[in-house]
Amino acid sequence: MPRLLALPLSLLLIGQLVLALAFLVPDLLDANAFAALFAHPQFGGGLFLSLFTGISSTLISLLLACIIAARRPAPPAAEAGAMLAVPHLALALGVVFLIVPTGFIARLIATLVTGWTSPPQWIAAQDPYGLSLVAALVLKETPFLVWVMAHLLVRGDLREQLQGQSRVARALGHGPSSVWLRVVLPQILPRMVWPLIAVFAYGATVVDMALVTGPTQPPTLATVIWRDLNDADPAMAARGAAGTIILSAVVILLVAAAGILLHVGRPWIRRFYTRPRTPERNLIAWPGHAWSLWRLVYVMVSALLILQSFSGHWPFPRLLAHDFSLSAWQRIAANPAPLFTSLALALTAAGLSLAAAVAWFETLSARLDRLALAACAISLCLPALMVALGQYRLFLAAGITGTAAALFLAHVLPVSAYVFVMLHGPYRGFDQRWHAVSSGLGQPRSAFLARIKWPLLKAPLLAAAAVGFAVSMAQFVPAQLAAAGRYATLPMETVTLSSGGNRPFIAASALLLMLLPLATFLTASRLSRPRWSP
Repeated sequence: MPRLLALPLSLLLIGQLVLALAFLVPDLLDANAFAALFAHPQFGGGLFLSLFTGISSTLISLLLACIIAARRPAPPAAEAGAMLAVPHLALALGVVFLIVPTGFIARLIATLVTGWTSPPQWIAAQDPYGLSLVAALVLKETPFLVWVMAHLLVRGDLREQLQGQSRVARALGHGPSSVWLRVVLPQILPRMVWPLIAVFAYGATVVDMALVTGPTQPPTLATVIWRDLNDADPAMAARGAAGTIILSAVVILLVAAAGILLHVGRPWIRRFYTRPRTPERNLIAWPGHAWSLWRLVYVMVSALLILQSFSGHWPFPRLLAHDFSLSAWQRIAANPAPLFTSLALALTAAGLSLAAAVAWFETLSARLDRLALAACAISLCLPALMVALGQYRLFLAAGITGTAAALFLAHVLPVSAYVFVMLHGPYRGFDQRWHAVSSGLGQPRSAFLARIKWPLLKAPLLAAAAVGFAVSMAQFVPAQLAAAGRYATLPMETVTLSSGGNRPFIAASALLLMLLPLATFLTASRLSRPRWSP
């Protein structure tokens, strides 16, 4: 009977994922759809842009994360986590407000340097090479990789091992840069394979950020696919499905090719690690400034969204608006349904995912965790377009497309995957001697869980819930397909508004999208402190 408690996670995560992917099989056999896709005039250029943005943003983010994490003391994991809580779409819109010709950077240059009276004729957002999309992705993914590295470096077993090896390397004459490159990085990078795959898959197939900051002539292939999938013509929708399969296959092949290249190049890599010591150049002397740049950008984006949301008439090149207005917020208050829908989905998806993960850990053996972890890795590392399309096909077959149930299932799949991954290490690593002491004192299991285990795991439980909330708030592609136009969430509303010219309304929606997950993260951080902390 207790094993039935693991059923929710089995159905919501493993079962839903397997069925969603199974419903994509008929699309593999549609030769006409693939022929139409290859004949699409934007297919080649769009595929190149998708791969360029995915590869370049991943490599740049990894390089910058390695440089930032090398500083001593390292950036606080809490800071990186707070940046991680900001949805991609909200950051992208804030970056757009910074870099467009009428944005804050151009106004600052005009006021302090050039004296421009009209906006410069530069192409910032939606440039033809996708550079603005790459920049937005780097700004968002670098803190994520820094956060992953920070958590790896504080793991008890790995931390003690690295500290001992670093002392030996310093005794042999290696400086900070050499120790970081030859001792630390070789041991943490292999543990970051799945996060890096997730970053690359997201960057190569992202839709919402590409609609806001990506190129338009041609657009990325993910944008082309998205427009086809939302077309009422069945032939166009079939072409979009074929594009989803092709783009996902290319991403998987590139990941496999990168693995093969690393395996083949292992002798050259080992040769670098074992080279004699060279004069120290202190390559990591400036990382503190790099992390300060991230802080500055996130503060500027937040401040600009706040100012823009309250602005009235704001002519170029003024740094502040002529007047301020509440019209954007009044418009949101007049139609709060998207906000309340997103809040309800985020709270229920995060709460149910947390309960389902805890029930799994409490009732099933750790040997079965591999099955759930494999499902998590597939759902998080496969392109969101592919998983979302499979879900949409599943919901159509079940007759629930356009219902609240379909919308909830579309949100709960990625949320449950993130929550399970975050809880797995802390929950399975809990010291079972606490349970032995509790049992020896005659306490029932319910009392042990309520008074000892869950209070001691309060921090990871709250962190997992906060991450689940943020993931749900950011869902766009699966939610849009599942809703079928009958429901609107805050990300859907924000993407729709981004194509219009009402900047205060866009900024207010983006600000809500940013502040709600951030407030949840800060609340979880505060509540997770020990009772005796100040």
